[in-house]
Amino acid sequence: MKSMINVSAAVTLASTLLVNAALVNSAPAQQLRVVESDETVSIVSGEKLVVAYNKVSPPAPKGIDPVYRRSGCLHPIRTPQGRVVTTMFPFDHPHQHGVFSAWVKTRYAGKSIDFWDLAGGTGRVVHERVVGKFRDGESAGFEVDLIHRAEVDGPVDVLRERWKITAHPTDGTYFCFDLETEQSALTEKPLLVSKYHYGGIVFRGPVRWLTAADRDARKVKDLEREPSEFLNSLGSNRIQGNLQRAKWVALSGSIDGKKVSIAVLCHTESFRAPQAARLHPTKPYFCFAPCNDGAFQIDREHPFRGRYRYLVSDTAVDAKWIDQQWREWTEKK
Repeated sequence: MKSMINVSAAVTLASTLLVNAALVNSAPAQQLRVVESDETVSIVSGEKLVVAYNKVSPPAPKGIDPVYRRSGCLHPIRTPQGRVVTTMFPFDHPHQHGVFSAWVKTRYAGKSIDFWDLAGGTGRVVHERVVGKFRDGESAGFEVDLIHRAEVDGPVDVLRERWKITAHPTDGTYFCFDLETEQSALTEKPLLVSKYHYGGIVFRGPVRWLTAADRDARKVKDLEREPSEFLNSLGSNRIQGNLQRAKWVALSGSIDGKKVSIAVLCHTESFRAPQAARLHPTKPYFCFAPCNDGAFQIDREHPFRGRYRYLVSDTAVDAKWIDQQWREWTEKK
């Protein structure tokens, strides 16, 4: 009889532990808060970093020209388990930094300006100031201003760009934050953004996700690589999906053998939504590029606006779940 009671108690205890474990795993993420230092503004969930914004550029690594330093970008972006899905100063394209904003082919005051490739010396985008930090219910975030600066005949501040970064509570299995951007002219002269197949809001993933076909990767002996792949809302891969007008784009891959993914959703209120998305054939980067559909200008009467949502997880891409997230976000009043 005593043995039967002990078995019963053990079963009850085991069941209780399983229930408690399930409750812990399904519990909402810890409170979101904004932390600012001299170098960064970060959003953290409990003690876990969600995303960091760089007010100043980190130093360029050995072997990378300091001209590629960039402030005003998001890095690192982490998964809930702490894996970093962005990079700065990748050896193959050192001008790409985490999530950044840049137009490639533009004209201002009769001059060609490239804000993307910093080595050209014609333009760059820099952090200007932190506007403020905020809480909105359980969400938390900050606003910052960036400057798009032409450097052809001495520095001229052409655009001011306001970023609003807002992180939202989740069930703890993924991180979710929004990037809202508005670019406004600072002078009476407009910036003409020419038709081009890339440029806009960019995401750059880890060097380990360079494909075996990448010509830069082939130059590095014993480069540690892991598989990665693209998927968009139309069900297309990195080749088929290049320049398709997609509601969302997801990049997934392995880090130390563990699956991670990041999906970027484009809101219906964004300029020219659904926007064309440039998916690189061999590198882990993509951008929503409304300039692919033709030239436009940014002036004091016509600012550029975009809204994007980032879903970061320690799992492979789940297209149905991302579709649901996109609908809930865009249909919200």
